[in-house]
Amino acid sequence: MRLTTILLMLILPIAAAAQDRVAMVIGMSAYEGAAATDGPRADAEALTEALSGQGFDVTTLIDVESAALKQGLSNFAFQAETADIALIYYAGHRIASGGESYLIPIDAPLAPASALRKEGVPLPAVLRAAGKAREIRLVVLDNCHAAPLQMTGPLPPPEPRQGTLVITSGEVGACGDSGESPGIFAATLADALAEPEVEIGAMLDGFRAALRSRSGGTLSARRFGRLNPTPTFIGGYEAVKGAEDPRLEWSDLDDTQSEHLVELAGNGDTRSQLGLAAMLSDPDNPRYDPETAAQNLQRAVATGSPEARFQLAQLYEQGRGVAQDQARALALYQAAAARGHAGALNDLGFIHLQGELGQEPDPEAALDYFRRAADRRHPAAMFNFAAMIDDGKVPGRGAADAALYLYRALRAGDGTLLGLMQDEPQLFNSDTRKALQRKLSDFGFYDGPIDGLYGAGTQAAIRAAFGLEALEMQGQATENNTETELPDPVGETPTPAVSSPEDTPAEERPAEALKVNAKPEPGADDDVTPVLRPKQAERE
Repeated sequence: MRLTTILLMLILPIAAAAQDRVAMVIGMSAYEGAAATDGPRADAEALTEALSGQGFDVTTLIDVESAALKQGLSNFAFQAETADIALIYYAGHRIASGGESYLIPIDAPLAPASALRKEGVPLPAVLRAAGKAREIRLVVLDNCHAAPLQMTGPLPPPEPRQGTLVITSGEVGACGDSGESPGIFAATLADALAEPEVEIGAMLDGFRAALRSRSGGTLSARRFGRLNPTPTFIGGYEAVKGAEDPRLEWSDLDDTQSEHLVELAGNGDTRSQLGLAAMLSDPDNPRYDPETAAQNLQRAVATGSPEARFQLAQLYEQGRGVAQDQARALALYQAAAARGHAGALNDLGFIHLQGELGQEPDPEAALDYFRRAADRRHPAAMFNFAAMIDDGKVPGRGAADAALYLYRALRAGDGTLLGLMQDEPQLFNSDTRKALQRKLSDFGFYDGPIDGLYGAGTQAAIRAAFGLEALEMQGQATENNTETELPDPVGETPTPAVSSPEDTPAEERPAEALKVNAKPEPGADDDVTPVLRPKQAERE
């Protein structure tokens, strides 16, 4: 059993999940000192209508000033943490300064550069806001109105982190020649988003083809980054399947969707190759063909995909579709980890902790892998690292740090973790449990005593933080700034201008809410290190 002194629970069904689709639509046109245009407003309204019709919880900001835009993005980042899909659409001015691209609210001066950096919103902050979502993170930048009076240099290409896709409308200032409102790019995207029963990869492929056709080839959708290889319907899946849970596997696709997936994979689309491999690797699927699955993964590896390396490593470890080869599996896990793949880092932590795949047990190496995966917000790794902090195995880290990782793991949406924290709270010592209660209190999820006893109030707060229950937030409660800050994921630049509630100073809490009852739960301080390796769970 690949666990340490713990009963592993499979992912829990989420029947009462919080809003699983969230979107922010931004249209900026009424700039000071410039003639207003209906374009961005009409574009934003078209996208809002399409997304609302597909069940998205849409926040629409039109012609807002800097403070409102920054606050809106901060709120959206917090909302996106418990959503499966987060989409941001922006139509308005963008300016390059110091090698960075800035979104321009209507009150932001275009010069000097220092004023622009203060009032504008850097694109990495927008990517981080969408990047909080659990599965699909999509940012769309309509470049039609991006250049204000030709006062900008070339816009640098977006650099999204793994699992985030940025789509732009191509050349800055290219709007198509229809003269219609909304513009061709926004109207075509809205039509694509409104289509029911279409997996997102196929939807984006259709959108790209339709845009070329409708614009006579003058507009083309450019893509930066990649979506996570998770099958996702923008809308329509629940109505078709009659299911309350929108989560699905590639094996759940119907014949039409499967044929399209095969077509896209054959055309070299990496995400489709990964999806097809996942479908063909499912023993319960009548299309089960692990050999062909391995071949698709090999093709995806050739494109540089860390996810393909990770999935192919699993096949070599198990001997499915390929000859079992532990050395090859280890090399592929290491190659994926070297490219920042959080799942591979977490698995390597487990491999080194347990001494698997021919490795000698190495707790120090395991700890480093767990830390690196946790700092990339991998849910199981955050739980693992918190457990090792709780056991006193991480120098310089204490209960507050363990609680911060546990809180972030809850927000990241791991159902196994939720079950463990609800049913096995004694896995963590009383100081860690109290620190987590403080964390939940800081964010307005909990207003009970800080006593380490996980009764009904604490359990309700845990579920609310996970996203299962809609509890009204109590003000703008935030993390305590005396606790150790965790680094942003690799490749993301910290941007104080737009922060999530995690990055801002905590508000004062009522004294009675922070009163500590020092009586511990019986057996709570045993040295227990729970280690989860979700991808391996069903094989044990």
